[in-house]
Amino acid sequence: MPEGQVPDTFPLGEGMTAGDMASVLAVIMGLASLCEATAHRLSRLESTLAHMSIPRLMALLADMCPTVSEAHQALAVERLTYRTGPSCRTSPLVPYGDAVIICPPLITPRAVDPIMLRSAAHDSRGFGSIGRELGNRATAWTEWLRATPGALVAERVPATRADGRSAGDLDVVAVDPARRVGLCFEIKWPIEALSLPEAVKVENWATSAARQLDRLREELRAGTATVLLPSGWPPFESIDWIWCVGTPQQLCLRPLPAQAMHVTSLRYVQALGTPPDLATLSDALVRPDLPTEGVHFKVAKRSFPVGGRQVHLDALGLVPGQWRPRFR
Repeated sequence: MPEGQVPDTFPLGEGMTAGDMASVLAVIMGLASLCEATAHRLSRLESTLAHMSIPRLMALLADMCPTVSEAHQALAVERLTYRTGPSCRTSPLVPYGDAVIICPPLITPRAVDPIMLRSAAHDSRGFGSIGRELGNRATAWTEWLRATPGALVAERVPATRADGRSAGDLDVVAVDPARRVGLCFEIKWPIEALSLPEAVKVENWATSAARQLDRLREELRAGTATVLLPSGWPPFESIDWIWCVGTPQQLCLRPLPAQAMHVTSLRYVQALGTPPDLATLSDALVRPDLPTEGVHFKVAKRSFPVGGRQVHLDALGLVPGQWRPRFR
């Protein structure tokens, strides 16, 4: 099964869930892998692309996805089939008469979430509900943080001004009452980037979230707003707070417009494993462990001919041995 960050129960509209779409994608990814393996074994590039009649594809899905209804199998294939409008990066099936062509270069397990979410959100009628569901994904951070020993965790913590008006809320808050250490997250859940322009958009989301969180932070520091922490928690002003923006997968190395603000991703912190305590996690967010050039990767120059010209580009080369972030 392909890897994804949204839960299998996440609704994709018309009654279909992320689990349904992932099951169909798993079959298509398997076919793509078979195409690539065949091309490599026979040294025949034309076998990289395979075409299959739609009835035959639906029969295969019925056999291999018995838990997915026939209607949702057909809906998944429809959304994954390229047409004018959607990007081919999220529509890896190309229609050809009464058949579809499976394009392995467009299919990767790394792109499960953007494929299923963008193919569902392309229809403006369904984008609003999907956007709201993504906005509620702060729960995923809450569930992860609750595994931290000694941590109190809450979400959607309201803040009010002196006149009783709302000043906003804190998406996810975690506190170690013994050490008086706290984490405050502003959670954004944009669809994962598949290209440089989309990566820039995610960084724009992080920058906007940092400004939003900084505005509320300044009101709290000035005393013009008060956070309504759960009963039994230490007073807000007694906590040494670390302020963060949380995304699903992409880290942001762009300098933020707010001082002492950090960006991390759920994928990154989950790769760290369960933190021994909140102070250790706080340090990992302030001083993240990132790959080092020359140790974990290198940048190599690559050149290749295109027509009568030479194209030069920088390519990342991974040093043998799997890197993963660690607590310092």
